[in-house]
Amino acid sequence: MFWNELWLAVREQFFAPERMAGYAGKLLQLLLIVIGAWFVSWILGRLVSRLLHSKGKVLRERRTKTLIALSRSVIRYGIFFVALVMCLRVLGVDYSAILAGAGVVGLAIGFGAQTLVRDFLSGFFLLFEDSVSVGDNITLGDVSGMVEQMGLRATHIRAFDGTLHVVPNGELTRFGNRNREFMRAIVKVDLAYEQDAEHGMTAAKAVADKWFQENRDVALASPQVHGLLNFGESGLTIRIVAKVKPMTHWGVERDLRVRLKKAFDVDRVEVPFPRRVVYLKHDQDDSARAGKA
Repeated sequence: MFWNELWLAVREQFFAPERMAGYAGKLLQLLLIVIGAWFVSWILGRLVSRLLHSKGKVLRERRTKTLIALSRSVIRYGIFFVALVMCLRVLGVDYSAILAGAGVVGLAIGFGAQTLVRDFLSGFFLLFEDSVSVGDNITLGDVSGMVEQMGLRATHIRAFDGTLHVVPNGELTRFGNRNREFMRAIVKVDLAYEQDAEHGMTAAKAVADKWFQENRDVALASPQVHGLLNFGESGLTIRIVAKVKPMTHWGVERDLRVRLKKAFDVDRVEVPFPRRVVYLKHDQDDSARAGKA
């Protein structure tokens, strides 16, 4: 008897026809808000993408990609917040009190979230100063790779082996960027001590000059062959340096090494091999015995 009365009371309170109609109306409103928010986010994302692409002559391609990703993220979060407030209003929730409480809670959390605030500020200044962009190859401590995504809080760096490193922007205080203006291809070669050093440097210079003539689209200046840099254990060290476009130096170094090997084989330029000099010491008694024998 008790359970029947309880069920009747619950059904009358929550499952009455007029209640069900109200639920259906609110559900329809919520659905329209969600669909509308998604549609507006998609439209604004497309407009921002088209607008930034139309500025491609002014903005660099990597910076354009960075700004597109960041703008879409900001738009998505902003529209999500507006849609959430509208949904709370449809459900009859006093969202003004919630927002006021959230402000107080946010202020309290802010004192304990200084690292998060630092990440956001660092991300803002990195984007504002264009210190790094999507597509740049950077080095940060023991992390090195290509920037795949940049946000206000963290940066995603893909290493050469495929590892994805997520680095908070607050840690991007000192890093190296290989995509700015130029790089230098540096190739060090050792010559044997028995080899005429002048002849070896002349052969290396001929290789560098020929490479420069065939790769004007990559080279930014004529390569230089530096003199003797070091007297090593087995040979003399010389160095070839070429100023090239960003992110081409690794391929240039490999190409120069192959060309140097072929030229050294033709010109008979000797490269050193590890060697050891051993001295044998004989005592006087051993020498005397050898003389008597």
